[in-house]
Amino acid sequence: MIIEFLHDLGTRNGRTSITLFDRSGQTLVVGASKALTRWAVAGDGPPSPRGHARPGRGPRSVTTAGFHPLSPMLVTNGGRVSVASFWSLEDRWGLAPVYVHPWSDKRAAMAAGQAGAAFGLAFRPGTTTLATGHAGGAVRLWDVREPARPYGLGNLRVRVAYVDALAFSPDGATLAVADHAGNVDLWDFTAGAAPAPVTTLTWGRASYLIFSPDGGTLAANTPFAVALWDTADLSPRPAATLAREPVVPTGLARAVAFHPRLPVLACGDQQGAISLWEVSEVRRPRLVSVTPAHHRPITTLSFHPAGNLLAVGARDGMTALWTFAES
Repeated sequence: MIIEFLHDLGTRNGRTSITLFDRSGQTLVVGASKALTRWAVAGDGPPSPRGHARPGRGPRSVTTAGFHPLSPMLVTNGGRVSVASFWSLEDRWGLAPVYVHPWSDKRAAMAAGQAGAAFGLAFRPGTTTLATGHAGGAVRLWDVREPARPYGLGNLRVRVAYVDALAFSPDGATLAVADHAGNVDLWDFTAGAAPAPVTTLTWGRASYLIFSPDGGTLAANTPFAVALWDTADLSPRPAATLAREPVVPTGLARAVAFHPRLPVLACGDQQGAISLWEVSEVRRPRLVSVTPAHHRPITTLSFHPAGNLLAVGARDGMTALWTFAES
């Protein structure tokens, strides 16, 4: 398995924090600093820009995003003082605002009960339930069947002041919540009306969480390495950790991605390299290849739904497409 450089998208708008393909693979959204760019992807030709949006005016106003499971819509976390904002993708030539929180208007956000920095979000697959993580130790749940009028469903409380990352399992049964103290709490969403806590995983502060497409593995990047848990046999400590020698230092934020079809995990590191790991046996991951990709740390990775492309973003704002080949 190898990756090879294909196209430089030419974006230099500050640190790239988001690379995200939609379910069809025809749209790629790139978030850098305070701007989103929509790209049309077709075959092996270079992607073409399809419009821009600026979700907020404050620092780090574009950090996480997700596509609505049931509507042609993108949701972003909106910044340090508000929760998610919604952008329509119905027009193939842009990102039209549907619901944008008043980022700079703290009074309005607080009056609506929606103040508190949003550092992560995740949709429950196949539903209109959105989870957002906040300063203050809260995970807020929203019904967004009408994105212009999100409806609060309640909160989940964690033990520390900041929620760093969220991820739902592919079947929507489990929500993983990473907090600032290095805990990953798992919540059961099949236990009736109120989600129930299941267990707590501990290994180190995780700034990104992701489940494998089959739901059998949970990956978390930490200051020490990428940790892997077998979801069929969960214990507080991971089943395995991934780290090239010497151990990769901090800087792996949002640089972990599972291949959509193969038991392969791509990891970006502080040195600007991308490593591919074969993880069919969670307890015995195997390093397949290491590719120097950039002069600066890799900050975000995303596989195309077909698995043939890998979008890579870096700290200096460079975003590029790489081809992925099984052999």
